[in-house]
Amino acid sequence: MSSWKMGIVTTAALAAALASAGCRKESLSDQGQIGASVGEVMASANDSAGAGASTAASGASPASAAACYPFTFSACSGGVRTETFAGCTFGRATIEGSVTLTYSDTASCGLATGDSVNRTADFTVTGDYGGTLTVTSPGGGQTLTRTASGFDFAVGGIERVLAGPRGTSLFDISTETTTPLSITTTGGNLVIATGTLVITHHLAGYAVSLTPDNLTWAPTCNCAVSGSLSGTVSGGKADGKSATVTLTGCGTADVTIDGDTESVTMDRCGPI
Repeated sequence: MSSWKMGIVTTAALAAALASAGCRKESLSDQGQIGASVGEVMASANDSAGAGASTAASGASPASAAACYPFTFSACSGGVRTETFAGCTFGRATIEGSVTLTYSDTASCGLATGDSVNRTADFTVTGDYGGTLTVTSPGGGQTLTRTASGFDFAVGGIERVLAGPRGTSLFDISTETTTPLSITTTGGNLVIATGTLVITHHLAGYAVSLTPDNLTWAPTCNCAVSGSLSGTVSGGKADGKSATVTLTGCGTADVTIDGDTESVTMDRCGPI
């Protein structure tokens, strides 16, 4: 685990990403939202494994002060660790709510082979993203299970809804896996080469199913920095068309739908 150099990039990192994303028009495009959703899934997998590996026994208290930094999960209590935000600020963004990790190992919140951790989110972010972003966990959030060769990462459901200043929904995006993402290591780096991730754009009425191809982490980033995902759009104006996400660096990707490519910055991905 330690050789993977996983960083614990929590909700405060999301706030920073949102703050920088607020002026990017592509963040509301189909390509922008697909890229953001892929970034959220990669960072969450990193969060879950990193939290279980390096800070399960931490005695830190939940973050509840006005500023997010330093941001930590609570100590293990009955298999649960929580990161709480109450009017927490990061830059010009304000976070309310919590992220909860629930471990099958209720004694130590560890991740030995066969153990799992479920990550659920229930928080809002307001600031420079053009409204209020609400992140919830319908379908059960995300579950990381330690295997003999690495991890399986199953997404039961995460939903991101952005409401504008007048309360109108600007996007409503959910993610789930129909086949868990299998995480292994190559040369000390995380790699995802199998599984199926489904991203559903509820307002536009379409879903895209993506299969990873050697998504590979680097020690300096909390997300994969190379590799790709590809699949097909179902529903909406691009029904039946191809979709591809090609990583171009730490937190950046080219997203192509039916031959139309857009370079995007992915939510929650950044240097560690």
